[in-house]
Amino acid sequence: MGSVMMIPTFLFLSLLAGSLAQNPELSSDENYNYPDLWDEVSGDISEFPVQNNKIIIDIWKYVDRLRMYKILFNKSDEYFFQLGQNNTGNALWALNMFFGRLYKTDRLSEPSDSSVCAYGSGCISSNSGWGGVNFYVLSINFLAAVESGFLGDIPYEIEFVRGKERRSDYCYSLRECRAAHPMAMNLGKRYYQYLQSKTAPPTAEDTLDTTAIDYMWDVHQAGVDIATAKFKSISEYSSAAERDFTMDFLLAIEFCEAAQYRPYFESAAELLEGFPHRPLTDEDAQDLPDDFSTRQKAMLVAVKLIRTINDFSGGLFLTLWKNLMALSDVNKALGRFLIKRLLLIPSFW
Repeated sequence: MGSVMMIPTFLFLSLLAGSLAQNPELSSDENYNYPDLWDEVSGDISEFPVQNNKIIIDIWKYVDRLRMYKILFNKSDEYFFQLGQNNTGNALWALNMFFGRLYKTDRLSEPSDSSVCAYGSGCISSNSGWGGVNFYVLSINFLAAVESGFLGDIPYEIEFVRGKERRSDYCYSLRECRAAHPMAMNLGKRYYQYLQSKTAPPTAEDTLDTTAIDYMWDVHQAGVDIATAKFKSISEYSSAAERDFTMDFLLAIEFCEAAQYRPYFESAAELLEGFPHRPLTDEDAQDLPDDFSTRQKAMLVAVKLIRTINDFSGGLFLTLWKNLMALSDVNKALGRFLIKRLLLIPSFW
């Protein structure tokens, strides 16, 4: 009975969030969808220094995390059918673009008046909840790619620079992360081993690899689950409204994952169009911010509604949704349609 009510519930939410627009436009500035400095890093692991027979990655620097993403992206290109100049069909675009959006919207730093990690300094604060989530999503992917041999023969051990604060909340090497989070590492290893198993070059008929999509989202969710258990109540420089939005948004993404939401460039850009351009303040908890676009306001309302219903149901809402999506590809397609209607294409407020 619960599954029967799932579709009407999402339709009801979509009516509350906004009406359907025929051809929603993405940002007129296409470059905004690319992470800052994306074209300025080569994506070669030799960019990192070697000390004491270890490759040292300062994971608290934006550019070093960006290099990690670019390395994974460049290596995975050969396993996806090339779409457009920058291979918009790569399944890692969603992760790359979201990392860039976190940085552009000042969610990885401390306040501008802080001398520790101010916005624009290129560093990532260990006190940022969003930064902690991104740390585990990226590190599990990167270290699993190393462990599986996906990145080839790397002559040295990888080691991350240890953070200045909350050191025990992170892992800093393949050995540490494997010991602390074996299930997540196994999911990452499964994903990169699956890509390696694709022996034939991808063709136009392979533009949609649902197994790769599922495995990629599984690794993402594993990293999110580790991070939210550690960082749900922190990000000491964030407002309560921003912390609530973080949890609202991450739950909504879990609904997207179950529906096999496409992680390619165009669909990722479409989803991120509604991502708020700045962190929320305490004042934003009372009213929808005047400086937010229609899409941004819609996303705030939609993800809050999803989480409210899920909390009220004791988590049953998400469980039923996952069960329904798992029944058939048709259900997944309908699920993606409802997600688009709810999160992506409102036309009025």
